[in-house]
Amino acid sequence: MGERSNGQDDEVASMCGQVEVNGDTCPSRPSDRVGGNEASFIATHGKNIHMSPAGGRIWLAWNAVEVGVEVLMVAEQFIHCRLVNKRTSSTCLIFVVYGECDPVRHRLLWGGLQSISADINDVPWCVLGDFNTVIDASESCGRVAEVTHAMAEFREFISEAALVHLPFTGCPYTWHNCSEGNRSLWRRLDRVLVNNTWLEMWPHSSYLSALPQTSDHSPLVLLGAERRPEGGVFRFDNFLTTQPGFLNSVRQVWCHRIYGTKMYGVVRKLKALKPVFRAQRKAKGDLSNNVSLAKEFLEKAQALFDMFKEDVLLQLVQWCRTVYCRTVVMEDSMLRQRAKLSWFKHGDRCSKVFFRKINATRTKLRVFQISNAAGDTLTAADQVVAEFTSFYESLLGGVRHHRALNLEFLQPHLKHTLSVEEATALLLPITPREIKEAFFDISEDSAPDPDGYTSSLFKAAWSEIGDEVCAAVTKFFVSGRLLKQINATLLVLIPKVQLPIRVSEFRPIACCNVMYKAISKILVRRMQQVLHRLIDYSQNAFVPGSSKADNVLLAQELLSGYNQARLLQRCTIKIDIQKAYDSVNWDFLLETLKIFKFPLQFISWVEQCVTTAAFSIALNGQRHGFFNGSRGIRQGDPISPYLFVLVMEMFHVLLQLRIQAEGVFHYHWKCSELGILNLCFADDVAGDLSSVRMVKEVLEEFAVLSGLQVNPSKSTIILSKAVQRERQDILALVGFQEGCLPIKYLGVSLTASRLTVADCQPILDRISSRLAGWTHLNLSLAGRAQLLKSVLSSLHVYWSSIFVLPKSIIRVIEQKMRSFLWKRPSGSGFAKVSWGQVCKPKEEGGLGIRRVLHMNQALMLKHVWRILQEDPSSIWVAWVLRYRLRNQTVWTVNAASASWCWRKLVKISCLLKEGFDYRVGDGCKFRVWTDLWHPGGPWIYKFPRGPAITGLPADSRLITIIHQGQWRWPSEADFDIQQILAELPAIYPQQSDVILWKAGKFSNHSVLALLQSASPCVVWHQLLGGKFSLPRHDFILWLAILERLSTMDRIWASPMGNLCVLCGGSKMESHMHLFFHCSFMKCCLAILKRHARFQWLNSGSQRDILWAARRCRGSHLLNAASRALLASIVYNVWRERNSRIFSDVASSAEAVAFRALEEMFNVKVSR
Repeated sequence: MGERSNGQDDEVASMCGQVEVNGDTCPSRPSDRVGGNEASFIATHGKNIHMSPAGGRIWLAWNAVEVGVEVLMVAEQFIHCRLVNKRTSSTCLIFVVYGECDPVRHRLLWGGLQSISADINDVPWCVLGDFNTVIDASESCGRVAEVTHAMAEFREFISEAALVHLPFTGCPYTWHNCSEGNRSLWRRLDRVLVNNTWLEMWPHSSYLSALPQTSDHSPLVLLGAERRPEGGVFRFDNFLTTQPGFLNSVRQVWCHRIYGTKMYGVVRKLKALKPVFRAQRKAKGDLSNNVSLAKEFLEKAQALFDMFKEDVLLQLVQWCRTVYCRTVVMEDSMLRQRAKLSWFKHGDRCSKVFFRKINATRTKLRVFQISNAAGDTLTAADQVVAEFTSFYESLLGGVRHHRALNLEFLQPHLKHTLSVEEATALLLPITPREIKEAFFDISEDSAPDPDGYTSSLFKAAWSEIGDEVCAAVTKFFVSGRLLKQINATLLVLIPKVQLPIRVSEFRPIACCNVMYKAISKILVRRMQQVLHRLIDYSQNAFVPGSSKADNVLLAQELLSGYNQARLLQRCTIKIDIQKAYDSVNWDFLLETLKIFKFPLQFISWVEQCVTTAAFSIALNGQRHGFFNGSRGIRQGDPISPYLFVLVMEMFHVLLQLRIQAEGVFHYHWKCSELGILNLCFADDVAGDLSSVRMVKEVLEEFAVLSGLQVNPSKSTIILSKAVQRERQDILALVGFQEGCLPIKYLGVSLTASRLTVADCQPILDRISSRLAGWTHLNLSLAGRAQLLKSVLSSLHVYWSSIFVLPKSIIRVIEQKMRSFLWKRPSGSGFAKVSWGQVCKPKEEGGLGIRRVLHMNQALMLKHVWRILQEDPSSIWVAWVLRYRLRNQTVWTVNAASASWCWRKLVKISCLLKEGFDYRVGDGCKFRVWTDLWHPGGPWIYKFPRGPAITGLPADSRLITIIHQGQWRWPSEADFDIQQILAELPAIYPQQSDVILWKAGKFSNHSVLALLQSASPCVVWHQLLGGKFSLPRHDFILWLAILERLSTMDRIWASPMGNLCVLCGGSKMESHMHLFFHCSFMKCCLAILKRHARFQWLNSGSQRDILWAARRCRGSHLLNAASRALLASIVYNVWRERNSRIFSDVASSAEAVAFRALEEMFNVKVSR
């Protein structure tokens, strides 16, 4: 940033003087060269100072009385140092940055940061300063900022270094180019990044982005906030249900008689249980500390037993092991509940992963400042709380104003209304079984409810409280009255953008009480039986549980050709509804249920659920406000999505009614025959002014009736190139901004041409963001494999179910997956097993990780199957049959001039042919010439002139050549039908034509099996997995069986020599020696045989593996324990080998064997 003036020198000095420099608060903006020289600055301001080279671009000053600073590395663009608070002795690493403007020079900075980050383990680390680049275009304001490769490199560095943004207050943009008008540009060049360890040590830290004074940059001040009290909010810990005496504690409270309604009695007893559970939780203390202490006692007891071999010491070891296992289970349960990660298996020690997730969530949800409607920035805690409370009270609360609505004029235009039988089914008596299923269907690890309980309490204590809870729920359905305590709601605010500065940029998620959610789920289950009949199939994406793919596929087809001026005029309006759930008018909702002919009693149940809600707001760990609702339905309430889809169906009906009444509406291209008007917030119309005007008027009418207002700033209209003459008039009419393709719709990119790599960038960004949280966790290979299968492999599934992904994207995704599995955070490491072997099924010796290409093909072939079945519930299938196939089949249609999406689908459809059979029935469905009903078909390819010669038209059905259940072919002499007659299939005249999946029921799994080239099954796969096995043990056993561990004979030119370190260095180390011939391994197996009756053939060859696989197969407890013990001993022997080589620490064979037995026992106890 160059030389400073005297005024800037004084500004830096003033900042250092105003802010106390210690371990909790320090100025964090790297100053440029201050002016003068180092000695004069120290003499004037009394600070120690260190400069970077190249003219002192960075000056680091500190107060030596308060802090100690050790400079570790200095370069032109950074200073890296260790900071020690002399009062508290706390230590952290500070990396001060002043990045170059040149992107090439930036790479030197990223390289230095990455090399340093690889060596940082469990030390608080802060990276701060002027990076001279932004993450993306959203961090710029004013003149349009171009998306550059430097932004991608910056994002990649943050991901690889596992850093997160620290919350801040003050200016969101930290640099201004000092220009005015159109040339003015604000950017966020300065920031503070920290690692997870920093958040663990200072969870409430933040920084201030102050107003710039004489500089063009904002000074940053790092702040260490004191930990706020939790305010005594009760939160039930699920692990308490597994503690001795849990049911007895519940029974003692539940036996008391409470006067009042059944529901009131349950509420009072739950409240009475809170002090009991509080005391039990307090008695457990710090669970993480308990685990550390229990492990320490176990190690000491084991050491004593190894020394003296006394029975009493063995009993002590067993007791310590039991205590350790119990404390581990409790901590594991608590962390899972807090982190809400369900994809780790019980028995794994994943504390780092859980703590990282918990800290990241807390950091994301913290709010330090907010801007009000006048644009003023509020930073005081009480002002921030007041702004949020007043906003949501005005949005959701206030006085309910009843409106007299009459929607009966819409009833004749509804697709369907409830019949008497359907209405009666909704009112059938609620059974105890139905109530229990609703409670047990609620996740135990969901967000804390207003009363602090989770469904875990109800499930674990159902034997004691189930009858009374069922009576309370049944009472609601009899009386139609719901206690306000049951319907209390806690609003949790989730940021919708990376840097939210207004209250409207948060999404309120409602946390409801468990009993209310059970009532809501009962209503939902009954509504699900009829909802699909009430909703137009163009709105299927609204229906919970339905696939969004149909709407996206159809939208992609309709947008095809928008970039061509020679085609018909078309336009698409993408509508954003402002605060959609929160704005629904209750009177409109209830009237909608009436015209669909829902029973009045059912409507009263829904009315009680919706209108009796009362709200509090969860903000920065505390609860604020309490107000009644007057409008809206809650995101987080199980019934809300179903009510919302009925509300949106009214817009569809209103639009249909207006079209029928005025008749001036022009349908979008290829939509008129199916009557397609809108697709979930997207309206497709011809590109003429009258049609657009009608949609605009219906939106306004719908807003008056329902309360759902269109958000003009987020709604867009997309006009095809053919729309020229009326373009400006249309834009002026709607008042929406004109959009361009590609656009984002239901989470994916829609284009007018083929899908490009840039369009698929969101997939890669999503994978990279997940990897950022895992890179520096030092996960085992097994932990990484588990994350690959559970998380990474599913991130692309939604896109893969809609588009045939470009091959380059598939390669990049799999490259990221391979790198994550095998490489260390530093980037070192190599693949021990080929990716093809890794992706094989477990039965064939792989890990069962699915190839992205095969998964993509399988998901897309599901659409082909639905076309073959002519799925009646799919609007996309109906559109394809009407406009793409037109009496053709997917096997014979010419797709050359169709959209790229349809061409790709037709191209891969042949992969499905081997998976199904055509079974000929009455012949009314299958086509003679174009279907695959015959082994040699479709016959149109072999006999192009067949229809003309035989007189059977090209679209003839088989019924024309079937007579009384027998084949009856034309007998023209010049038509060779011998090939057809030789292999005619059987006829089932009493049944309809049907296409049967050979594997039974069609599924993605069966299609994957069809696509993957099968390899011979391996017997030893039965040794992997089981109820007592740890994934990390199984993974090492898998590598050992494949002979892919890095034994000395496999390490090229090993400087350590090739001799085995376990048996005295007399034999060369190899897989065969280490696990079959080594005396150390044999000694371990002998110890396990004596103490655990572990059986081993001990032939000294690979036959031992086959023998163990056959002997230990099945689910019997002894066989499962034997498999787990084999994996454990292999893992611990390999661990001992590495300890001797790399740490020069050795343990006896007896210690290794007992450790293997202990780890297997720990898993058994925890599960």
